[in-house]
Amino acid sequence: MQSRILIVLELEETATSVAESFKTSGYKVTLCKDFTAAKKILDSKNIALIIADVHPENGGSVYDFIRYAKKNPSTQAIPFILFSLQPTRLAKYLEDGVRTTARLLGCDMYLSMEYFDQEKFQMGIESFLPKSQDSSMNKNKEGNK
Repeated sequence: MQSRILIVLELEETATSVAESFKTSGYKVTLCKDFTAAKKILDSKNIALIIADVHPENGGSVYDFIRYAKKNPSTQAIPFILFSLQPTRLAKYLEDGVRTTARLLGCDMYLSMEYFDQEKFQMGIESFLPKSQDSSMNKNKEGNK
């Protein structure tokens, strides 16, 4: 059975790049543009990993979404990764505080990139991927060299 990754990213280009990095490695991906839709997915599908926007612009609080995922006994063990692509100056300034607060709420990782680098992204999150498909992710990396 393929593991499903929930990706909650507002910008379509970013969401597509992240999703493709998983699809080529055999993972199923569910994309959402907001936390309301993501909560419905969490309640209805078996999710193995959550990747979410750090600073959504279209409403919703990433902190509320982390709390929602971590307080529910059926979803609290799902690894939760916050992802920031091309952070603004303000986002960079606030990064330490956001990272600390997210960790206290149960977030497993905060990943920030100036531009999307698939290999760096995959290496960064590899330890949070379901073990049954780590080998296919590694094979994909070796095939791309």
